[in-house]
Amino acid sequence: MQTDFHDNPQELYVGNMRPKSGKTARVWELADELTKNIGHLVGRKEVMQAYAAEGGNPNTASTQYSKWKAASRKNNTAQNSQQKPGTVSAVRLTVGRDGRLLIPAELRRAMMLDETGSVTARVVDGELRVLTPLCAVGLLQNLIKNSDKGSGSVVDELIRERRLAAKREEQA
Repeated sequence: MQTDFHDNPQELYVGNMRPKSGKTARVWELADELTKNIGHLVGRKEVMQAYAAEGGNPNTASTQYSKWKAASRKNNTAQNSQQKPGTVSAVRLTVGRDGRLLIPAELRRAMMLDETGSVTARVVDGELRVLTPLCAVGLLQNLIKNSDKGSGSVVDELIRERRLAAKREEQA
């Protein structure tokens, strides 16, 4: 099963200019701690409040949060690109009066749902199907891989088809 966040946050940001010490490093540490505690990417406001509660400048927290978030997304994308969607047995969910459906963390992990929360939904024969962008890319890659017969270059094949079409037009 996928884990959303690494046990050692320092390893996640190698090469992403993570601050090693000082006030800016503390903002990154807070963001890591808060993210680990809540189980998903923490928001800017929460990091700013936590840093300000320690006597830090909220503007420093805001700036460093942006850098931390960019590095976090980069690392999560790299991790997710190497993972496959999981399977979770049936879970009973309740649709609220306003039509909202809360997806539990276990299901979100299995769906490879990132912090953006972006999904595509459709109903097929009364069944709600929800697809995340990462899973959609994986499905497309498999579809292409399975349909590619490996008969040569796709570009050469396209050129050949265009030339045949042009020849037919000339003959007509």
